[in-house]
Amino acid sequence: MGRFSEWLGRLRDTADLRALGAAELDCIARDLRVSPTELETLTYRGRRGADELSGLLKALGIDETAIARKEPGVLRDMTLVCALCAEKTRCNREIEAETTAQHLHEYCANSYTIDALRTKPKPDAMDLVRGPSCC
Repeated sequence: MGRFSEWLGRLRDTADLRALGAAELDCIARDLRVSPTELETLTYRGRRGADELSGLLKALGIDETAIARKEPGVLRDMTLVCALCAEKTRCNREIEAETTAQHLHEYCANSYTIDALRTKPKPDAMDLVRGPSCC
């Protein structure tokens, strides 16, 4: 019954969103930095619309918590891209088959961001002791 209730909730939320006037919908979308169409898609997909991202990052050995702490804007953008993705079935299949790393660039719109996160230089031990430089 849980999934059915969740689906009904998403339909109700989508209907509520459509009941708004165009100006109000545009204002909400602009505040969230998405288009009105993207806002409707995100509403329909619900809270779990980007669940694949956590599994994807874990499969690639990337610490999602560290990204959230150090690069929250990047994680927000990646979550948005994931929530709007049309390749969720493929993504889940690759995660389950443990072939994510080999095929990521074939289907994932976050692949280049992930590449950048993987190649970002890590601070050495002295940087962690010293902290940020003031000058």
